[in-house]
Amino acid sequence: MKTSQYGVRSGVALLLAGTMYASPALAEAETVSTDEIVVTALKRGDVQLQDVASSIAVVGQETLEKRGVVEFADFARNVAGLNFIDSGAGDKRYIVRGINAAGEAQTALYYDNIPMTGIGGAASSFGGRQPDLQLYDVQQIEVLRGPQGTLYGSNSQSGVIRFVTNKARTDRFEGSAQAEVSATKDGGTNYGIRGMVNVPLVQDVLAVRIVGYSEDYSGWVDNVYRDEKDFNDTKRSGIRASFTLTPDDLTSIVGQFFYQDMETGGRAYTRPYATTIGDNFFPAIGRRATSQIGREVHDDETKIYALTADRDLDWSTLTVSGSYLDRDVIDFVDNGPSFRYFEYLQRIGEFPPVTVPIGSLSYSPQSTKMWTFETRLATKLDGPLNGVAGVFYSDRENNFETNTVVVDPITGNGDFSIPLISRRNFSDTTKDFAIFGEFTFDITEALSFTGGARWFRTKRDLLANTLVPFFGLGAPGTTSAKAKNEDVIFKAQVSYEVTPDALIYAQYAEGYRSGGTNASSFAGVPPQYDPDTTSNYEIGAKTSWADGAVILNVAAYRIDLKGLQVEQRFGPGGAFAGVGNISGTAARSKGIEADLVVKPAQGLTLQFAGNYTDAKLAKDVPDLGAAAVKGAGLSYVPKVNLSFTADQEFALTEAVEASVGFSVTHTGKIDTTYYTAFNQPSRSYTLADVRARVSWDQFKLDLYVNNLFDKAAELTVFNTINDPHVVLTNRPRTIGARLGINF
Repeated sequence: MKTSQYGVRSGVALLLAGTMYASPALAEAETVSTDEIVVTALKRGDVQLQDVASSIAVVGQETLEKRGVVEFADFARNVAGLNFIDSGAGDKRYIVRGINAAGEAQTALYYDNIPMTGIGGAASSFGGRQPDLQLYDVQQIEVLRGPQGTLYGSNSQSGVIRFVTNKARTDRFEGSAQAEVSATKDGGTNYGIRGMVNVPLVQDVLAVRIVGYSEDYSGWVDNVYRDEKDFNDTKRSGIRASFTLTPDDLTSIVGQFFYQDMETGGRAYTRPYATTIGDNFFPAIGRRATSQIGREVHDDETKIYALTADRDLDWSTLTVSGSYLDRDVIDFVDNGPSFRYFEYLQRIGEFPPVTVPIGSLSYSPQSTKMWTFETRLATKLDGPLNGVAGVFYSDRENNFETNTVVVDPITGNGDFSIPLISRRNFSDTTKDFAIFGEFTFDITEALSFTGGARWFRTKRDLLANTLVPFFGLGAPGTTSAKAKNEDVIFKAQVSYEVTPDALIYAQYAEGYRSGGTNASSFAGVPPQYDPDTTSNYEIGAKTSWADGAVILNVAAYRIDLKGLQVEQRFGPGGAFAGVGNISGTAARSKGIEADLVVKPAQGLTLQFAGNYTDAKLAKDVPDLGAAAVKGAGLSYVPKVNLSFTADQEFALTEAVEASVGFSVTHTGKIDTTYYTAFNQPSRSYTLADVRARVSWDQFKLDLYVNNLFDKAAELTVFNTINDPHVVLTNRPRTIGARLGINF
């Protein structure tokens, strides 16, 4: 049963009010310099970033706070090699190193030890719709680039994004609170209130940490059809709680609970260009406007429970972790353009003469429940050999429906008093069991070899029921399918420490992702698709210069994609999307990425992150469209991403510190489809933000302007019979302030 929205928001408000008036004793978090950043994602404890022979980007808490990061999109453009397909709040698909194709996720997402998963219902992007959890009181974000199959298994074939939250501390009481207000051009006023309190219940033994937040973001897109202003508003509230129990000096037990509810009034889809599909003309509406009859409301509720126990065995650390994810999404998508296309097909005799209503909505209630369990040993021997080995199990059940309902033209909502145009429901279960290990042997003090392997077995079961055939074309019925996949993937790496400040490495690593389910309202779409794999060849260097004042990390790679999961079109006029596989090496991604940090003067930090990605088809694939020929670029992958940030810290007085800074990011143009009639490349865009901070006593005041030049960036472009050349755009210029307190 759905949790009361009033109850959650009331609880959040009480938590935040309590933190505002708690003890004023200052407990500032320690600032970690760039060359002291540690990485936890290798599952061997904390390792300094510059000592890791791998391409990893880490964004720490201080940086997250200064830049006002509250969700994934706020930091992603500053990480080399990281992109995403944005389809709205709570609906993003992550891309690392240009590895992007339809089907299951190719980049694994973790919150601490908790694996996340996309949710069903998107016909060709089951790996999308990753949850957008709020990032207040997060210790750091780690982005591991390249396949991480040995340690992270399925869906990590291009990399891993890991959010490391702050856990309950048993040694001290502390807290923080933050209030934010901003104004968006062509939109309205935005509000946010967030807070954290950490309470030792038994000193040095038991503590609890609670984070709460409530946010209200205005829309900025107008629906001219309904004469509705700023309809795409978003409300998000939630609680994150953890407890830490340390019954002795060798044992630590951490329990966690996440709850978030997010409601949106619609996707930020705009129609800035005129287009024609069939003989239907869709006029340009505006860079921040659209025209649609149906309301595309979205409600997304996520609950996560997790428990992790660590035991120091002297020669190793034993870790046992488990989690349970429970996510429910209710989604409405306007079908107006596709129904006009069916009328066009009727006019040319390619679709039966059924009655096509003026408007309809896809109504898709979806539910995902996933259990995961992992136990592993990380050795800490005095000799040259050390590593990690473990066992992993997950059980994911997706239940979802695809319904087509007639729109009430007055309200824009679905009219459920009229018989449904179509109705199908699906139950998809995926179980994954794996045994993995990764070990490093120090041949000399400078030369090391790392080898790893993962054996896995994946089982899938699908049950699909057609209750109401699409427009009555066909008959009700049930289909089922089962699949079992078993394989071993490998990793091998050589690293050499040239000097204490320079490390070079070369590695070969494999990744895989499981097959999945085609959730389509059209029974002619195949019910399931098979796994695919990646092979990564990489060389890299981690270097530090001028006593740590300059840090330069670079990596070059080639990744081969085999058995690639791809989007295909089915049914009349190719109106229905599904996923299939391409045998052999179907695509290849080559590129280079660089991270540079320079501290040329006291208090001044300059950072550059950039990548060049050449991701292409390795052979002709005519099933994907006329433009799917050897050498064609993978869809939704820009060749170039660049970012530059500068921050200057200085003292205003003996008691008052200040800083100013700016960020500039550039994303190259993107091809969207191999169907030449529909390919509308997105334009490249450059975004700029400026910020300032004043800190005194336990207070911090941040002033900022995001999207300084008010660019309407083409984040994601869609052009299909369902979405005729629509553009998902970014938030316009937003000017705001945040007042925070630490105690």
